[in-house]
Amino acid sequence: MEPIVIQNSVLSLVLGFLIGLQREMHVIYANKTKDFGGARTFSMIALFGYLASWFSSYSPYFLAVATAITGLLLIAAYLINSFSAPDKGATTEFSALVTFIIGAMLPYVPTIFPVFLTMVVLLILNLKDKIQEYEQTLTKKDLSAAILFMIMTFAILPIIPDRAIDAGGFVNLYRIWIMVVLVAGISFFGYIAIRFFGATHGIVAAGLMGGLVSSTAVAMSMARRVHENGFLAKNLAIGIALASSMMLIRAGFEMWIINPPLITPFILPITAGSVMGFVYIGMLYLTTKREPITQNIIFKNPFDLKEALLMGVIFGITLALIKVANQYAGDMGVYAVASLSGVADVDAIILSLSSLAKNSLDATTAHYAIIIAIITNTLAKTALVLFLGNATLFRFVFTYYLISIGTFSITAMMTF
Repeated sequence: MEPIVIQNSVLSLVLGFLIGLQREMHVIYANKTKDFGGARTFSMIALFGYLASWFSSYSPYFLAVATAITGLLLIAAYLINSFSAPDKGATTEFSALVTFIIGAMLPYVPTIFPVFLTMVVLLILNLKDKIQEYEQTLTKKDLSAAILFMIMTFAILPIIPDRAIDAGGFVNLYRIWIMVVLVAGISFFGYIAIRFFGATHGIVAAGLMGGLVSSTAVAMSMARRVHENGFLAKNLAIGIALASSMMLIRAGFEMWIINPPLITPFILPITAGSVMGFVYIGMLYLTTKREPITQNIIFKNPFDLKEALLMGVIFGITLALIKVANQYAGDMGVYAVASLSGVADVDAIILSLSSLAKNSLDATTAHYAIIIAIITNTLAKTALVLFLGNATLFRFVFTYYLISIGTFSITAMMTF
């Protein structure tokens, strides 16, 4: 007998044992009635899968027959156990079937793949309580948003032609839709993270995850909150600063996705600005009382159909404005559009500039316009904190922006 047969036989036993052990421990800790199989049964199922697969080289139909027999036995086990436990699920039976397949895969694929699948199965089985908690957290609207994201990305995007639809070449629906999917996808990730972990878990969590959705929304909400208790100023400043740091990192990620060469000169400025900003945030944190201060920020689901369409219109207008400005007013026109767009949002202008820099727009012009957009957006958030917050909060936030965005801007100018 070849050594590989012995090795795979032992490996199948070990992999099946791990899955079966998890099933046994689940029954014990959940105080449930013992299921049809445990560590020993699952070990035998995995070994049977491997031996059936190995023996199929001598008898071509043996694996198919073994699979059918295993399936019938699992169905019988489910039916018998369901009589004694009417609310019984089918997780253990399906886990056993996957265990059989993992064993059967061993002769045909590299060993690492069945081992990886076993780890994935164990992870999923162990996440039952957390998954049930998430199911209670998510709403029907969140599920609809996830379905809409899949449709937008995998159904609509592939059928949109990648060409301009107007005579002037200003509107390319494919590029606009890519930007909508990218920005809404990033925002949706932050939104779901907040739904799962809760912005009420603390200002730090709200700042970090909220920055993926909207750093402006975080600044507005936390600036208003400072009037409830003056001692919150430093904590709220940390949340606003973290959200703005995420905005800077998010801007770099968007450039990299749309136009990878464009990000190269920004790597050092974004890194320097982020590091200096986090250093200041760390200093604030070390001098802040460790109190569990909750912060609940209400964000819109970014995959509402109306929001997605509105975002597409904004991107289309921004793209057209930059092209017109570049054509009739040169660099100064592009900078003017960047400064105006940056006041409300940096995503549209950064993605539009990144896209146009591939073809019609000079890369250096795009670089400076992105800096202008980030600076004007920062000034807008600073003004919001000044008018909605108080002087103490403004001082902390302004100092952060001066250090972080100032370092980013100076390093960018020197790099360019």
